[in-house]
This record gives sequence, structure tokens and C-alpha cells, in this order.
Amino acid sequence: MSLITYLTRIHFAERVLEDALPEAMRRLSARRPLLLADEDGLCGEGFARLEDALPPGTRAQLLPTIAAEPDRALLQSALAAYQDGGCDVIVALGGTAALTFARMLAAMPGAGAAGLPLIAVPATVAGVGLGPVHPPVPGKAIGAAVPAAILCDPTLSMAIGPERTAAHGFDALTHCIEAFLSTAYNPPADGIALEGIRRATLHLERAVADRGDLEAQRELLAVALNAGLAAQKGLGGVAALARAAEAEWGLARRHGTLNAALMRPVLTFNAPAVGDRYRRIAEAMVLPPDADVTVELARLGARLGLPDRIGALRTGTRRLSSVARKAAADPANQTNPRHATPHDYLVLLEEAF
Repeated sequence: MSLITYLTRIHFAERVLEDALPEAMRRLSARRPLLLADEDGLCGEGFARLEDALPPGTRAQLLPTIAAEPDRALLQSALAAYQDGGCDVIVALGGTAALTFARMLAAMPGAGAAGLPLIAVPATVAGVGLGPVHPPVPGKAIGAAVPAAILCDPTLSMAIGPERTAAHGFDALTHCIEAFLSTAYNPPADGIALEGIRRATLHLERAVADRGDLEAQRELLAVALNAGLAAQKGLGGVAALARAAEAEWGLARRHGTLNAALMRPVLTFNAPAVGDRYRRIAEAMVLPPDADVTVELARLGARLGLPDRIGALRTGTRRLSSVARKAAADPANQTNPRHATPHDYLVLLEEAF
């Protein structure tokens, strides 16, 4: 059985795309999809499979450009394309860029009170179309719709290279950790986050080392799903800093690359405010009782080939203060276990640099 119903309808199985996409469109009485994909969605055979899976008689329209950092003008242009083409559903295939763009498009002013129906098809483990969206659009806030259906097919992510898989997988692990540490009270989300941490510990390195290991790809996609579900509780300082840095330095298409470098200083900063939660994370990671979680996560990042210092990316130090200010204003900072000021974030960035 592939169907999960929690926040929305989620189909999860190998090669479920071919069965679940027609079913989802029938449920929505949709015949005119607006198709959009980012570079992750266009990698491998995923987009061709999606087109082949559309029900007979479907008249699809393709949105050619997806921005990693969407602005209001691009979203308004996409909404006009949807309306002018007589479309009745958005079908988004890809990673963070495509799914974030689609969720914001579905919630655009002018899309109607209920928003536009959206079917999300994650092609990486960078996100599954749930949880907070980023980056925010300047000016009046635009919300993010919850997809009407999410089709989680682990065979779609097998074409993504090891570097992006490492960054995206570590990002999913980060979201599980930060959701568990979040100040919000949500016991079900805590359990989901801990299970995501456990699965990531067992399968992340395997998935990076062997792109053909279908079991590892499936389990890593499950980590991403857990991360998206648990993120309803909120995230924390690593997400806030990473989003701000990616936006400042033009790294949005390398989402997750900075997390390993940021994890240790942020978790060390948060330690006085988390009680026994690091011990519980250590248990989920199957670590010895006296293990230092921050050290073990740094070692995991190194084994995955992720940079352990931001300076390794040659971003320069001139805009650290700007990144720190943006991180302090990020919604994820509101649920960080310990209140962090712009100065705190600047110190953490300097430690990570």
C-alpha cells in the first residue's frame, strides 16, 4: 500500500509515479496541468516519465523557467500563464527550487480563496513539498500551499549525483534534528523527527556511495518525508543561517552544502537550552551514551565530503554581518532552542568560517 494521509495525500513507493499521477489528477478532475521542473527534475528520465504518466487526453502546458530565488514578478508571470492557458492543476517535479516555486504560486493572491491545486513530485531528498518555504519573497508576504498530493518515488532521485545527494541528505537530517530541538510543543513531530534521524544514520552514507542502492535511496527519501512532516514544529539556527548565507552568496542551487559547517557551532551554542535532547539524538543515531553528538555529526559531514568550514567555498568575509542579520530575522530563529541575536549569529558564522 503506497498511500499515506497526514497533512495531505502522500504516495510512497518505487515507481509509484506512473500509477499515482493519473489517480491524483482524476481525484482533482484535472485535465490541463501546468508542468514545471527545475534542474533536479530535468536530470535523468524523470520528466519524460512524468509526461508519459499523464492520463490520455491531457493537454499540458510547460512553464520553462523556474527561479531558485523566486520574486513576485516571476510568480505573477507564472500565474498569468496558468490562467491564460486554462490550466486546472500545477504539477511540479524537482528539488527545493521547483517545489518551493510551485507552493508559492499555488498560494498567490489572485489564485482564488482555496488556492491552486498542486501535485508535488520530489526528484531529490532536498524537500518533499512540506515544511517552511525559503527563500521568502521581499515585500508583502506570499504564503505556501500544502500540495493536494505528494508522489514520493525513490527511483526519481537515483539520477542525482553524489555531491548533491550528500548536501540534500544532510539537509534532511538537519531538519529532523532542528525540528526535534524546536521550542514548539508537538510530541508526534518529535517522534517523526527522531525516526528520520535514525534512518539517516543508517542509510545516508550508503545512498551517497551507491546511487544504484534502491533501498538506501528509498530510506533517504523517507528521511526527507519525515523532515517535511516534522518541520511543522519549526526549525532552528542552522536553517536560519544556511538560508541567509545561500541567499547572500548565490548558493541556493547548492542547498544543504553549508549545513555541516554550521551544525557544530550552532548546536554548541544551543546546548545550554536543550535539556536531555542531545542524548536522545545520540540514541537515535545509535551512538555510545558518552558520545558528543556535535562531533559525530561533524565526522559524518566529513565522510560525506561536505565542507567543514564555510571559508572552503571562498565566499569571502565581507558580508557576514548581512548574513547574521538575515538569520536573526528568519522565522526559524523564533523556534531555535536559545534566543540568538544578530551578534550571536555573527560569532557563529565566524566560528564556522
